[in-house]
Amino acid sequence: MTAPPEPAEGASIPPATPAGTPPRPLARRVPLAYLTLFCLLYAVQGVVFAYFANFNQGYMGAAGVSDEAIGFIGFVVLLPFAFKFVFGPLSDRIRLLGLGHRSPYIVLGLTIQAVGLVGLTRIDPGSSTTAFAAVALMAVVGLALYDTCTDGLVIDITPPGDRERVQGMLIFSRFATAAVATLGFGAWLQATGTGPGRGEGVLWACAGLTLVPLAVALVLREPDRSADAERFRWAALKVLIRPRALVLIAFGTFYAVVAWGVEINLPIHYDRLDYGPGAIGRFGSARTLGRALGGLLLPLGASRLGRRGTLRVAVLGLAVTEASQALIAADSPWGAGLLSFLFGVANGWTEALFYVLAMEASDPRMAASTFALFMAVSNLSVMGSWLFIRTVAAFGDRFAPAFVAAALVTCLALFAVRPLARLKAIAITIDDPSAEPTGTEAA
Repeated sequence: MTAPPEPAEGASIPPATPAGTPPRPLARRVPLAYLTLFCLLYAVQGVVFAYFANFNQGYMGAAGVSDEAIGFIGFVVLLPFAFKFVFGPLSDRIRLLGLGHRSPYIVLGLTIQAVGLVGLTRIDPGSSTTAFAAVALMAVVGLALYDTCTDGLVIDITPPGDRERVQGMLIFSRFATAAVATLGFGAWLQATGTGPGRGEGVLWACAGLTLVPLAVALVLREPDRSADAERFRWAALKVLIRPRALVLIAFGTFYAVVAWGVEINLPIHYDRLDYGPGAIGRFGSARTLGRALGGLLLPLGASRLGRRGTLRVAVLGLAVTEASQALIAADSPWGAGLLSFLFGVANGWTEALFYVLAMEASDPRMAASTFALFMAVSNLSVMGSWLFIRTVAAFGDRFAPAFVAAALVTCLALFAVRPLARLKAIAITIDDPSAEPTGTEAA
């Protein structure tokens, strides 16, 4: 009898199985070095985002920048998040300097972010508002660049069976560090004061922490991409013009713009109520933890409420918690913290639900690219910063009626519940993979 051939060098040897039972392939996981890099990249995103979402407004306000200007700058600075999907095809198509499709862009993005953060420490936003906004925009462009290319690298090397574990660890890294950074930065600024000449230490810390993943990315070689690695195709854009996909896009834009408009301007509201940076940091941390809990609660609620029920809870939950921010009082930090936490839960639930709907509406032939395009819709939320602060100004510089108005506008999203509840995942005929995908229009 001929002896079985030796396995090729580097090949996995399946474990022995009973006669007649097909061998079970060994479980594959992302190598620890790359998983560490991914977690570090997501963690530093959480740190920098915590600063821009909770403390940059106060830094500018302490320098004498008006609330309306702060709202507009917040809108402009965060625009790269709305258009970061354009970095995807750039990374997919161009091997930068012959070094790779992902790692060189990640290194470039981290470097731009670090330089931008250091640059902010050298500019007084009160006397050089435009320059401060431009450098802040540069820092966020760097963040958007390495964020997009990190997602591409995760998709490139993560085996399908390991995606849930990897995504869970990445989401935890972002939320956990954002919560810790929000608390820590709040306490720091409470002790030193905020604004030019006092609050630059936090910016230096953000820049310093950026160097940690940068060092790992510089020494870790980018793995070769497989022949079937997902690549951008313009044909994937067709999924965006399907009727129920358009409803999903409208829903994502609508809820995200209103909710972000409320959230990004809450620090100004807290400041008006004489809460210091320490309290603002605690409230921001409560919202971040609420987001994490809302995302965890969605699968539990979905099994009991069904799709239509989860959509209604999302819209009404956001509306109620947005309006409840008007109840925050100057002498009730525990009440403010609780209302912030509940708003975070509603945000996390709705955000996770939108991710699920976007996955179902994405073209499975180009899942990564079409999913990124749907995600870009929710990133249009940056418009909410300026729109909400304009609403506050329209109500005589009062926040309470603006919160109620935001809640009423959110309720309009209830019209999207019925078509989105009927949304079905796109499917492609296996016998004819070139066929147009079907399923989004299912009744």
